Amino acid sequence: MAHMPVITHAERILVVDDEPGMRQLLLIFFRKEGYQTVAAPDAVEGLALAAEVDPTVAIIDYRIAGGGGINLIRKLREHLPDVRCIFMTAYDDPDYFQQALDAGAVDTIAKPFDLLDLLAKVQRQIRLSRVRRGVIRIG
Repeated sequence: MAHMPVITHAERILVVDDEPGMRQLLLIFFRKEGYQTVAAPDAVEGLALAAEVDPTVAIIDYRIAGGGGINLIRKLREHLPDVRCIFMTAYDDPDYFQQALDAGAVDTIAKPFDLLDLLAKVQRQIRLSRVRRGVIRIG
C-alpha cells in the first residue's frame, strides 16, 4: 500500500487553552491537517510563543491564566496586528463573544464544537490572511 504524503502548510496556528486535553486534541488535529501548530496553557506563554512563531491564526480560550483570553487577544492584535484570532469559550454568554470581537477577534466558536467547524473557521481566516497579504488575488 502506498503511503500518502502529508501536505504541509506554511501557516502556523497557535492554540491557547488551560485544558491540557483540549490543547493536545487541537495540536494533534491541526498537525494531521498539515498545519504547523503550537500550544500554550496561559496568556503569558501564549504571547511569548506568538512572538516567536508569528502565527497566522490564534485559537484562544476565554478562561486562561495570565489575564484571560480577551486580554490576550488585545495584546496579540497590538503586537502582531496580522494575526487572526478565533475566540472559544464554554460559557453561553453573548457578552463574552461580543467582548472578544471588540478586542479584535475575527471569529468565535462555542465549546463543545465540531472539529470540522473549527477547521472551516481556521481555513477561512487563512484564506483571508492570504488575500490581505496579496498571496491570493480575488477576481
